[in-house]
Amino acid sequence: MVKYDVPEHVAIHRRDGRTEVLLHRSMAVFGPEKIEIKSARGTVILPLIGLLLAGGIGWYIAREGFTLPLWALIVLLLVCMVLVPFSAMSLISSVVGADVVVDARKGSATWQQGYLGMGIGTKEFVPFTRIDHFEITVEGDEADRWHDQVDDLRQFALVLVKDNGKRLTLAQVPVPAYGQADGMDRTLAVGQAVAKLVGSKVTIPEGWEMVEIDTETGEEVRQSAAPGKGKNRGRRH
Repeated sequence: MVKYDVPEHVAIHRRDGRTEVLLHRSMAVFGPEKIEIKSARGTVILPLIGLLLAGGIGWYIAREGFTLPLWALIVLLLVCMVLVPFSAMSLISSVVGADVVVDARKGSATWQQGYLGMGIGTKEFVPFTRIDHFEITVEGDEADRWHDQVDDLRQFALVLVKDNGKRLTLAQVPVPAYGQADGMDRTLAVGQAVAKLVGSKVTIPEGWEMVEIDTETGEEVRQSAAPGKGKNRGRRH
């Protein structure tokens, strides 16, 4: 059973004993032998709207169907035939599905199909033995886009690098420039947890360094702080 060292300022402790870290429209859920990166709970809204709309169309057809022109009835039926299965499968995926599953029992990382939000089928399958390392990248901090000005947004990404050099993205965390430390903390928390589960390592971008921070507040621990209070995190640029 793997125990993860997740800073308290980015961790959400669930009632089932697992820990969450919020990302961009998704979340990483840490279990004893499995890490899942899945859609955030807010993604259930769109499929719910689709099901409600299909239900309203069905009620309208049942009430006014005999008075509708044939072409209108066919159009409404076709809309329902499309809305119901796609909305239902998207809802199931949002509730119980996962986009990326890193499973220690199976010894593999799996990317599931993301077609219209449906987490069904396998898109990529990477055995642990094919994983070289994990890497954190950041975009938007270089002054080369517009009159030597850096972007107001930082895009952090956690990337799996295979032994053949192929790169696969596990998670992305876009944050405002002033919140880049929080973006790094969230990305690195997931990266360190996945690397620990896999038995690999995670690297951070050039220009960043590992510092000692308080795991409860996220603030840097000074030399005078009590020993053992903080944990190492790469969060200072």
